[in-house]
Amino acid sequence: MPHLVLNGDLIASRAYGAGEAARLLADVVHEANGRFAGALAAPLRVVQGDAFQGVVRAGSVLRVVFFVQARLVVRSNGRLKSRFGMGFGAIDQSLGGASDPSLLTGPAFVSATAALEAARKEKRQLMLQGPDPRLTAAANGAFGLVEFVWNRWSPEVWRRAQRYDELEAVKPLAAELGVSYQAVHKQLHQRGVLAVREALVGLEKLLEREGKP
Repeated sequence: MPHLVLNGDLIASRAYGAGEAARLLADVVHEANGRFAGALAAPLRVVQGDAFQGVVRAGSVLRVVFFVQARLVVRSNGRLKSRFGMGFGAIDQSLGGASDPSLLTGPAFVSATAALEAARKEKRQLMLQGPDPRLTAAANGAFGLVEFVWNRWSPEVWRRAQRYDELEAVKPLAAELGVSYQAVHKQLHQRGVLAVREALVGLEKLLEREGKP
């Protein structure tokens, strides 16, 4: 099963307060490790206070990314976000029972580091580096459109988008909120939540296929 190395670091953590940002990141990483335990070959691990790394099943990596970004935005009231760099490639060690990604090596880690550095340099939030330049270019172009949409979301839209991603349907979200299906669907559509989720699900399928022999 194909995996991606996922690197991330916080944007503007000093302005938020380095210590508070580090504590919030640690909490969000802990939440993500619990929610996506079955998709993590090596759990997300915080390094240097405001950065993290893990090895994620390719078919779930964008849901992990979305969850982490949503929780950071919601819990910081829109003041904190993360950059993400994803890397395809070989991993030198066996992933069976891996608990610390910092002890693993291989081309996938080099690619993830390069992707995160490109995101930092280009002021992007999500970038991929892999062996197929066509897929890399297509994915990074699509990620740019996703970022354009979600940069316009308020923390409340992020909260609803995350819950929609968890429930995978509008009807139970409307029932949970106590409002009409039509009202919730209209908001999700107008804010681009439905389009973003469809794009990320489709991209995950492409990433999953890319790593298969």
